[in-house]
Amino acid sequence: MKYLAEIIFGKDQVRKFHNNEPLDDFEKIINLKKYTFETWVERNAFYKGIGEAMGWLEFEVIKEFEEKDGKEEKEDDDKFDYWAFIEKYYPKYSHCNSVLLSDILTRKFYGEEISESDEEYIKDWDVRNELFEVDKELLCKALKNYFNIAYPENLNS
Repeated sequence: MKYLAEIIFGKDQVRKFHNNEPLDDFEKIINLKKYTFETWVERNAFYKGIGEAMGWLEFEVIKEFEEKDGKEEKEDDDKFDYWAFIEKYYPKYSHCNSVLLSDILTRKFYGEEISESDEEYIKDWDVRNELFEVDKELLCKALKNYFNIAYPENLNS
């Protein structure tokens, strides 16, 4: 299965997207890019990398597809991508040790290579269980931050 994504780069272009304003031809060439990922883990690693390098206000994933049997299908509407939610709402996401630990545990879980020091650090862990606990904590903090943004305390004061 392959994962395909269409991403807009640039603060002004992202603003236009959110305001339902069309991009001109030049912006489409320069600021609109399509990517293909072989695995879900590769896709998430890419998103984490560009998030840390660019900042979350400077790009937006506008379409995602899964390629099955040579066909493109939109991702199920009921499938919740909790990493996209964490990346968007977790405070100081790019500076969080728990995000790094989750990445290490995810790579270990899927049999991908990790550094010797990381291997030593997690050698006696139940990787699946620890990954669940770390991701649960990240998701809960992201949800709390989202809730505080969506429902500020001083609104009804």
